[in-house]
Amino acid sequence: MDLKIENILIRVRAQLNEDQVKLWLPPYYGTNNSSSSEAEIQILAQNYAKLLNIDMEHCLVAIKELQNHALEKMKERDSFKATGVATLKVRVPGQAGGTILSTIKISLNALGSDLKEAVAQQISSVPSRLKLICNGRVLKDETSLESQSVKNGTQLMAVVLYENIQNFQNEEKDQKTLETTRKDLSVLLQTNQDHNQYLQVEDQSGNTLNLPLAEKKALVTAMTLHEKGRAALKKEDYSLALIMFLEADNEFNRCNSKILASVDNYALLNLDIAWCYLCLRSVGQIPDAENRLKKCEENFHLSYGANLERLIALKGTSGNEAALFMRLHLLQGIVMFHQNRREEAQHLLERAEKELQSLKVDDVSLSALVELGYSPAEGRLGLRATHGNVNAAADYITRNREERAESRKKAIENEVLTRARKKLGKCADGKQWIEPSLLNMLLEMGFPKEAARQALAQSNNILSQSVQLIQENPELLEAAMASTSNKVGITQSLIDQIVAVGFDPRMAKIALKKHNGVIEKAIEELVLTGGVIEGEYSSDADDDDSNDPLAETRRREAFNRIVEDLSMVDDDHLDLTLIQEEIFLNQYKTLLEQ
Repeated sequence: MDLKIENILIRVRAQLNEDQVKLWLPPYYGTNNSSSSEAEIQILAQNYAKLLNIDMEHCLVAIKELQNHALEKMKERDSFKATGVATLKVRVPGQAGGTILSTIKISLNALGSDLKEAVAQQISSVPSRLKLICNGRVLKDETSLESQSVKNGTQLMAVVLYENIQNFQNEEKDQKTLETTRKDLSVLLQTNQDHNQYLQVEDQSGNTLNLPLAEKKALVTAMTLHEKGRAALKKEDYSLALIMFLEADNEFNRCNSKILASVDNYALLNLDIAWCYLCLRSVGQIPDAENRLKKCEENFHLSYGANLERLIALKGTSGNEAALFMRLHLLQGIVMFHQNRREEAQHLLERAEKELQSLKVDDVSLSALVELGYSPAEGRLGLRATHGNVNAAADYITRNREERAESRKKAIENEVLTRARKKLGKCADGKQWIEPSLLNMLLEMGFPKEAARQALAQSNNILSQSVQLIQENPELLEAAMASTSNKVGITQSLIDQIVAVGFDPRMAKIALKKHNGVIEKAIEELVLTGGVIEGEYSSDADDDDSNDPLAETRRREAFNRIVEDLSMVDDDHLDLTLIQEEIFLNQYKTLLEQ
């Protein structure tokens, strides 16, 4: 719908509600004399046109449209009570800002896939290319509409994926984007390693976060889907971006609420979802957008401080994050406009305009930084962080690169050390891992590796006691040598024999490793534990899998597919050109002036 028409409808609807005018009742409808009802509507339109300073004909059209809408809703409500068949309104954002409104009559006991087929038929599309959204959630195909909170009269949003010509030519490949991403993440996260060389979670300073396995899996999946959505957003593929964002939202909701409150990722996701609603002109999702923007603002205040004071203390500047607040205030103002809260909308849009003006980057300064070898994204981020000072911006970018590189170097070193400790096993106290540096010292003294490892384990990493144990207990050396010589390789054939009995392949490998390849003992252990073995051997099994060439190749290929369209620029999510923001800002400012 044209925003000018929407603006008139919003104002007229609000005035009707304020005056408690019921257009579906006499004298405006249902009288014995239809000409009398028409005359009453004409009088009402004349009065409202003067009151709201609206053209008379436009005001009359708006009143009649609102009347027809009210009568239609009453018929649909009565029909649902009588037949149980619901009437749903489905808005399909099209190209060039157009929107298709589709009316679907369907039982709420029907599946999501049934509704998808009905919508596809009406708009001459293919069900596999459709995603239906209700209350900020993507409807599931295999679940009933009622169980997904779809009610009679609900307005849904349908996005058609890959409708531009270039993407349509690659449709067979592109339609699998979401499914492929999920499968690749599953490959990278299929082991129980707490540390994964491919997927790490970092805080805002680039430091790796150590999280429980289940938490890490959900968070990594959510963040990766979010990044894939951002990649689509940069290509202005808003439909695909929105679906990726909503899937990421589903994964974030599996995470501990404390984690979501302590980082800005979830706030950014909610902001991105609301931005997609705007770009797709999805007015029907205003309630969800309002809720998401509220969550975003609350999270921003927790992460950055109400006046960005925490951010300034951490980074020394608030320039780039201020761009996020500008987009937040713009979206909040637009939501207020569509709710006819015009004074609040005006205030927020004026605030967004001031923020936008302060964030604009001088083209000459940006070109100067690009000539120095920095990317346009780095240049914008640097200039905003230093209030437009080119020299300071260059220093900022260089320093930021060095700090990130150093942080990641430390993260890699810590990861290598952690993996080495886990491979050596735990000490006798069951708390600390055997220290690789101490093992190397014993090896330099000439002691056999296995004897040194066992001595460190028994002494709880006390070097002097380890030396004494080896020197005074020759049987330790003998046991170590015997243990080394008796180790049996865990072959796929051994694993297959246990899998044939009905156990999980990974658990089979763990059991075999624990019992030195003895199948009978391995099966006995699995039976007693219900098929799940946890502890030190579980970690060791993961290390073995990481050394499997085929498994490693699969993980590397999955990783390459995931990152192929992602930006490698740090803080890329802060690099807003603000071009679209300014267009929307001017558009809605003009509407408020009418």
